[in-house]
Amino acid sequence: MKHILKMFLAFATLVVAQDSTMNVEKEPSLPGWGVYIGGAFGNATTVDDLPDEVKLESRLVLPNIGVTKGLMLGPVPLIVGFGYHPRGYTYKSNFDYAVEADYQIDMVDFWATVPYPVSDRAILQAGFLVGTCLGGKVIIDGEDDIDLEEIEGEPDFGIMLGGGFAITEQVGVNCAYYIGLAEFDDIYKFNGLVFNLGYNF
Repeated sequence: MKHILKMFLAFATLVVAQDSTMNVEKEPSLPGWGVYIGGAFGNATTVDDLPDEVKLESRLVLPNIGVTKGLMLGPVPLIVGFGYHPRGYTYKSNFDYAVEADYQIDMVDFWATVPYPVSDRAILQAGFLVGTCLGGKVIIDGEDDIDLEEIEGEPDFGIMLGGGFAITEQVGVNCAYYIGLAEFDDIYKFNGLVFNLGYNF
C-alpha cells in the first residue's frame, strides 16, 4: 500500500507540474497519431504467500504493439494509446522434482499518460493502464504448450511511471515500469519493465 500511495503522489505531482508549465508555455507541443512496437520484461506477485519451493521470475514477452494520440483533457495534456500488451512470468517449483513454466497472458489495453518535458528531447511520464484478457498459454519445461482459455475476459489495471526520448522529430523510444493493482484471476498482480520504439506521423 505504501508503494501504491507513492506512485499516486508522483502522478499527482507531475500533473500539477505540467499544469504550471503550461501557464508559461500557453500551447504545449503534443504528438499527433503514432504507432509503436516493443516488449516487456514481465513478472508477477501473488496475492497469497508462496511456499519456499515456489518462485516467480521475470521473462521477456513480445510484442507490444499499438497506436497513440496526443490530446488535451481540459488544461491537462495527455498521450493516450490502445494496443496489445502481453503480460508474463516464469513459474519455478522444486518439490519432489523441478518444474519450470513460462506464462504469457494476452491483453488488450487502453492507457493514458501525462507527459512532463525535462528537455527538448526527453520527457517524464506517469499514467494508468486498463485492459482485458484475450487468453494465454503456458509452456511447461519447454515442451507442453497449454492454452489458458479460462482467463478470457479477466480485467487488469495499474499505473505506469517512465520516460521517453526523441531520437528524431518522428521517432522516439519509451520505457516505463508497470505496477498492476488488479488481482488478476484472484491470484496474481502483474508488474514489469515495458519498452517500445514509436513513430509519430
